[in-house]
Amino acid sequence: MTRLFFACTLLVTLLMGCSQKEDEVNPFAALEKFPAPIVKVDAPTNAAVGVVTPIEVYFVVNSGCGYFGSFEVEGSGTEQIIKVYAKYRNTICTQDLPTRQQTFEFKPTVKGTYTLQFYYQPDEYITKTIVVGDVATIGQ
Repeated sequence: MTRLFFACTLLVTLLMGCSQKEDEVNPFAALEKFPAPIVKVDAPTNAAVGVVTPIEVYFVVNSGCGYFGSFEVEGSGTEQIIKVYAKYRNTICTQDLPTRQQTFEFKPTVKGTYTLQFYYQPDEYITKTIVVGDVATIGQ
């Protein structure tokens, strides 16, 4: 009888211990809080008011699991700082530092000369200047 009791107790303990799902910790979660370094920007020199102008942004992620998360735009008017935030899948990944690409949609609201600073690292930016005019005057 005692052996049966201990066997049942052991079986219940094993089943209860195995059935609890452990919380998975994403080792890259802390990296998602910091902007990814932008290494290249392909932007036109002219744009039109109210028209979306695509700007190709290339950024580096910290493993093969990294992908685009979001853009953050600081500032307003004609001077803006653009940062990229990456997301990371919690799975087995390559340990390289791949460059990813994402299109930033620039839509100016007033004519003028815009200075866009793309974050590379603290106090270092890739600066692009875009002259914004009317649709009819672009390219002339």
